[in-house]
Amino acid sequence: MKQPHIPNIEVEEYRLENGLQVLLHRDNRVPLIHLSLHYRVGSSYEKPGLSGFAHLFEHMMFQGSDQVGTNEHGRYIDNAGGIWNASTSKDRTNYYETIPSHHLELALWLEADRMRSLRVNQKNLKNQLQTVIEEKKQSYDNRPYGLAYLRFDELSYKNWAYAHPIIGSVNDLEKATLTDALDFHQTYYGPGNATLVLSGDLDKYVLDHVKDHLEELPDRTESKTPDLTEPPQKSEQIEHVLDPLVVLPAISLGYHMPELGSPEFYALSVLASVLAGGESSELYRLLVHDENWVTDLAVGPNQYKGPEIFQIWCQVQSGVDIKKVLGAIDGELKKIQETSLSHQEVQKAKNKIAFRFVSRLAKISQIGELLAHYAVFHDDPYLINHHLDCFLAVTEEEIMTVAQKIFRKNNRTLLIVETQREN
Repeated sequence: MKQPHIPNIEVEEYRLENGLQVLLHRDNRVPLIHLSLHYRVGSSYEKPGLSGFAHLFEHMMFQGSDQVGTNEHGRYIDNAGGIWNASTSKDRTNYYETIPSHHLELALWLEADRMRSLRVNQKNLKNQLQTVIEEKKQSYDNRPYGLAYLRFDELSYKNWAYAHPIIGSVNDLEKATLTDALDFHQTYYGPGNATLVLSGDLDKYVLDHVKDHLEELPDRTESKTPDLTEPPQKSEQIEHVLDPLVVLPAISLGYHMPELGSPEFYALSVLASVLAGGESSELYRLLVHDENWVTDLAVGPNQYKGPEIFQIWCQVQSGVDIKKVLGAIDGELKKIQETSLSHQEVQKAKNKIAFRFVSRLAKISQIGELLAHYAVFHDDPYLINHHLDCFLAVTEEEIMTVAQKIFRKNNRTLLIVETQREN
């Protein structure tokens, strides 16, 4: 089949004297600019006893700086007609805004001021620690499947870097000191540990604007990369979790696999689309349509930068024997290990991957986030122009070989969420 034509994404890359990586993508069709600032720090960079700091600073970064008051950052962007937000993962923290292009210097000024002079003081720290603790209660402790979601990584990973939750532990947060916060901030939140992406309606002076606002900022960060090494799993991990908040039981099972960008990652990403990429996919058709055993299904690598987990999650219908569902899943995986998938079903999976990839190139904001992702996770922003080829090159034989390697019982973690009524 003819390969899809993907428009080439032009990228300009610069490195300021203070170490800030700058990526520019010009698209003047609409008068908008997406600014994305990625710091190379996530929860995997934290130390035991000091969990939750990366996510804490997602909040702290909006608590004001020398020239910007508490929560004023968002108001400036709102008043300019833009949108903004931030997020934390295990491998990075990002801050972004999409703004009318004539407000670019406003956005650069805001980012520069908080990079230079964030207010990390006792008052702000105490306030945001309490905010994060309340967020954990709301998002995990008091939400169906919330604690099981956090428990899965704790059970799967032996390395604390990925095992502990992004939001941290309440015990660690309650013990956090101002000195701890200041040390963490100085280590990671500076230009030498960041990538700035500007995507959209950029004028010819855009790099000058960036330099005017950001190049004079001192870099005090330290180059630290966490040890993400994960020891081989020697036996199956099984745990049952009783969740009084859930109405239906659920299954979360996963298999250890190599890191993002490995040959196994691409083969298993294509396989995930074969298994659960739409209503005609293999597992969806069996578990949802034919048997009506599950109500929801998600399959695929967990998208961490380091060693990953190929995860299968499903919500089980009331009264259905979980052993039947697990047996059906095992049967599908065993078929893939023993019999090569057909070219037609693999091509269908690749078509879906290509559609999703091309769809993400429709907006300057999505292009900007992709460039930041490739720079931070792959150390190669230009991968945006040939990453799809890595998925399309996967063969049926490679999928079968990887399935034989990965889908072993002693490489599996199984978490079963049970309703209170089942006890």
